[in-house]
Amino acid sequence: EHINGKPEKIKELALAVQEYTLGLDTAMEENPKKFYIAYKISQNIVCMEIRKSKILLYIKLNPNDFSPLPEIARDVGVTGHYGTGDLEITLKTSADFTVAKQFIEQAYNKVGG
Repeated sequence: EHINGKPEKIKELALAVQEYTLGLDTAMEENPKKFYIAYKISQNIVCMEIRKSKILLYIKLNPNDFSPLPEIARDVGVTGHYGTGDLEITLKTSADFTVAKQFIEQAYNKVGG
């Protein structure tokens, strides 16, 4: 439902995020909400908000632990947003997703892995 009407490039990116995240652990759950999709084990690890031209990932990591942050990332700890997590990563290309994978995996290891 979240990918309906989105460009093919965004659909493919969303499915890649889904496949990668669910593949981290057989206990990983996909929990669709109205505005985003949460991936969790005992608690949310990453939340994915799918828009027309990009995907926003909210990852349950402290952005202050990373210096410098990649260009596609920002601290949203004091910014209102859907989902859980203070580290926002914007995906527009598969190269962006390659950068994001390390952060998703770190959150998984910290929270549930």
